[in-house]
Amino acid sequence: MKYNIILFIFLFAIDGSVSAQSYVPKHKHGDWYFGVAGGFSQSLAENAVNTDFITHQIPSANIFLGHNFTPAFGLRLMGGLNMQSSRCSKAAETAMPDVYGNGRYSFRCLTGTLSGIVNITNIFFGYEADRPLTWTFLFGGGVLKTYNFDDKIYAWNQYPYYPVDGDGGLYPVGHIGTQCSVRLNEAWDLDIELRANATDNKYNGVSNGNHLDFYLDLMVNFVYHFKNGKQGLRRFRAPKRVAYVDPILRDHSNDYLETVRPGESMYTQIPFYAGFYYLNEVTTKRVGIVASFLKAHPEVRLNIVGHPDVLGDEDMEFHRHLAQKRAEAVRDALVNRFKVDTDRLTISIDDHTLQPYKTVREWVPAVDFVMETSGK
Repeated sequence: MKYNIILFIFLFAIDGSVSAQSYVPKHKHGDWYFGVAGGFSQSLAENAVNTDFITHQIPSANIFLGHNFTPAFGLRLMGGLNMQSSRCSKAAETAMPDVYGNGRYSFRCLTGTLSGIVNITNIFFGYEADRPLTWTFLFGGGVLKTYNFDDKIYAWNQYPYYPVDGDGGLYPVGHIGTQCSVRLNEAWDLDIELRANATDNKYNGVSNGNHLDFYLDLMVNFVYHFKNGKQGLRRFRAPKRVAYVDPILRDHSNDYLETVRPGESMYTQIPFYAGFYYLNEVTTKRVGIVASFLKAHPEVRLNIVGHPDVLGDEDMEFHRHLAQKRAEAVRDALVNRFKVDTDRLTISIDDHTLQPYKTVREWVPAVDFVMETSGK
């Protein structure tokens, strides 16, 4: 049964990541990040839960390396060190107080785990590159190594009441948890992470055959997102290519002499970087030319037509959505930045690409404007 539940969660995560990724800009090299974490572990072992809560707040530290394959799903490899505290059974402590003392003993744990990271916020509310706060769910497993037990363990093991293997060992460990991630800037995040862990070891309840232990980790993570090599991006968003854009757009930066020609397209078109629907400084200036034309000719209305990239055998639904978002981005710039009356604008999409540049690099003309007069 438990394996069916794990499989369902995994398939749900994959399905959600595909859905979310369909409607965000392409990011060719993913999102790599590195982090350090510090916090506390709380033992939930059967003999520890009935003792002082503060006593079992043990410092814990982690380092990790992760990769987001989409805005909704990623993997994280983590290594951790924590100081665990546990205690013998109450019966042993009562029977021989001169041997067991207060019953507490400590040891250290090294952990290595692989986690699946599912971004719940991006799945249910869509992806936004600059969203300040997101919630994620994590699940996974790995191994746990115990070592450096208190010397008192060896004295205890002379008696049969509470045997503990002081040599340590290597054990499987699983975990689930949640994160609240705060975006500090383009490179850095601050996460608050609560993780529940379970392991099958030899250190609690051995006398009654129950080896399963639980502990909680409450951690503060500082996360650094690397730039990818080709696009220079830290996250899933449009590349900043202003210095690289100008020579590519030179053929499309002429100020054409526009005249009113109802039913025909303007000479001015808006290019977009392949796979994206963001305007930058250069392309926003092109939108300004269209705004000036509308102000000079108040009788003209425009149908803003969005176009996809070269389709080939790629996802048609993605490209239709891409064309729609490009038209909406241009309309929003005309209305919000250049104060054009929204009643003079309509948007539509065309499945066909416009004529590409003579030297096709990574920019394509993707939005054109069909002129209509108020009488048509």
